[in-house]
Amino acid sequence: MLGKKVDTLTKAMEVEAKKMRREVAAMEKEVAAMRVEKEQENRAKRFSNVKGSVNSAHQQLISGR
Repeated sequence: MLGKKVDTLTKAMEVEAKKMRREVAAMEKEVAAMRVEKEQENRAKRFSNVKGSVNSAHQQLISGR
């Protein structure tokens, strides 16, 4: 009787551990996606800043003539 209860508890713990691992994996995927998104935003900002600086320098050259 006690052995059966132990087996049932062990099985339940295994099932819960699997659920937790799945949830952790899903969260890690989410975090990785957010990091990639953030990195792309930063690249876009840097590119627009460089582009803006080039345009500004170009305008100054034109107006300086």
